[in-house]
Amino acid sequence: MTTFYIPQLKSFLPILKECYGFDIIEILSELAESLRPYFDEHRMDEIVWEQRYEGKNRIVLLDYAINIDDSVEICTTDDFSGQIKPIEDLCNQNIVNEDMRTTAKFILVFMAAIFNRETNNNNDDIVKRFRKNLKKIHSDILRLFIALNKSKPKDNTPIKICYKTDSPHLINNQDFWFSEFLNTFAKNIVGDISVEEAEQKLKEHYSDDLGRKSSNPYLNYIIHGTYNFITRFLTSEDNIVTAQQCRFLLEYLKIIGQIKDGDNLTDLNALQSSVKSLIKGQLPPVDKHIRDINLFKTI
Repeated sequence: MTTFYIPQLKSFLPILKECYGFDIIEILSELAESLRPYFDEHRMDEIVWEQRYEGKNRIVLLDYAINIDDSVEICTTDDFSGQIKPIEDLCNQNIVNEDMRTTAKFILVFMAAIFNRETNNNNDDIVKRFRKNLKKIHSDILRLFIALNKSKPKDNTPIKICYKTDSPHLINNQDFWFSEFLNTFAKNIVGDISVEEAEQKLKEHYSDDLGRKSSNPYLNYIIHGTYNFITRFLTSEDNIVTAQQCRFLLEYLKIIGQIKDGDNLTDLNALQSSVKSLIKGQLPPVDKHIRDINLFKTI
């Protein structure tokens, strides 16, 4: 476990959002756990009920947890503590401004803890598990909704269901009972939208499911988000990706164990080329991360 002071984390949320697309919902379970000493179970239930009654859509525990004067624990591996001092040394050696140096130490250590948790599967969080499978679930439900509503049959058209190599099973669908059953299920997930809106969502949110896929999309997110942050203190003219920025990024990636000696990205030119490609892509990794977070909030 690695501990972070909640008021300090709260003060840096705008930077985390801007650079990494980080949303406080990403540590929902940890923040909820930090509330235990402050509210008994009955009081927590009362808080949740009051907020829902007032029609608030966001997960209400976050509003309380992010305002307490305490710390939150991120689930990291036992060897993570050995990364903290090298990260701080890296900041000391490269950042002149004292305030920026303090900010960088917190941001880079905090995000290193998040990367450690995610890449080592240290978090048994139901929210995280759901998000991991969200794209597959939601895109399938959108396709089901479109299929059921785009061209509705005028009679009791049977439905065939086939699993893998099994022979098709014929569902008579008398009075559309099965169609309506599936449609009710789909509407509960996609909400009150039209077929056209569902098709647009499928196009906007899942068009990148086609074509070439990265072998390590989460590493791309780490690289892109960290580069965004580095440009706050290692600036360049005309937003050019510089060797100085990439040297800092390379050292950070090595410290947190995301790349190792012998990997292609340990070559500075290769890393610089990769960064340029990521930030100029049709849907850069951080933008994709924001999109997926927002999609989760709507379900």
